[in-house]
Amino acid sequence: MQNTDGINADSLDVLVTRLFPRSRARVQRPMTGGSSAVMTAIDLDLAEGGGRTVVLRQCGGANLAADPNAARTEYQLLRALSDRGLPVPQALHVDESLELIDAPFLIISHLDGRPDYAPTDPVHAARQMAGFLAGLHTIDVESDDLAFVVRPVDGPGYLEIERSALPEVFLRGHDLLEAAWPAGNPNRPCLLHGDLWPGNMLWQDGELTAVVDWEDASVGDPMVDLAIARVDMSWSFGFEAMEVFTTSYAELTGFDLSALPLWDLRAVLRQVPHAADYAEGWRELGRLDIAQDVIQSCHLQLTEKALAAL
Repeated sequence: MQNTDGINADSLDVLVTRLFPRSRARVQRPMTGGSSAVMTAIDLDLAEGGGRTVVLRQCGGANLAADPNAARTEYQLLRALSDRGLPVPQALHVDESLELIDAPFLIISHLDGRPDYAPTDPVHAARQMAGFLAGLHTIDVESDDLAFVVRPVDGPGYLEIERSALPEVFLRGHDLLEAAWPAGNPNRPCLLHGDLWPGNMLWQDGELTAVVDWEDASVGDPMVDLAIARVDMSWSFGFEAMEVFTTSYAELTGFDLSALPLWDLRAVLRQVPHAADYAEGWRELGRLDIAQDVIQSCHLQLTEKALAAL
């Protein structure tokens, strides 16, 4: 096997032998794009002939601090979602022993597709995202195989940034949100992805093939996911696609979206002080058109829309 930095070759050979008897790890390749976990693609020569690629996903420190069982939690969730036919990686193995690698990890299937940060047809992409999110949110969270998913008693806090960190133009939104929180959930609790943005979706030929990175999953108000997706979509896909996404989701779920303006405010205000960082991240992804002023403009438009609705 070709040796690369990051994973001990002998340990990897032992792991592959355990999971795929008489097979051989031909090469391992670090995967880029993730920040919460270390991802390594492993190309295999299978004993029965042919090849296969799997992904070794090592949990990051932040995730383990939040959930010491993060690897097993994600493994169980991916199994449950796969069983329901959702487009997610197949969970093949989980190991929390630290015997082979110095972090808990899971082995998942390698999927075709890659993130598309500038789709040629953003409205079509938005409708597909709405279909996925509606399917996720209509899962029965009382099923026995989802009993392990975290269910915060109070839900997420209304804001994670100090009022003093916000430009004056956003203070009215902050004050309204603070006075109105908690938003209240007229819908039933749903299974949430927790970070639905273009970097966590894989596409091939304009079609959504998978949604990845489930470490922020929980059970809660479906408007959490909807608002997070809307904010990033406002500058990456555009406002027309964002509205199509929202309308399609509402039609597919029949959910009450009356509290969405409050969740939009929460999603926006959490990002406002970090607009420059977001712009730098999007530049690194090849979207030179998403500058800081563009993100700030979208934040302001979403805030004004939310205030008008409230």
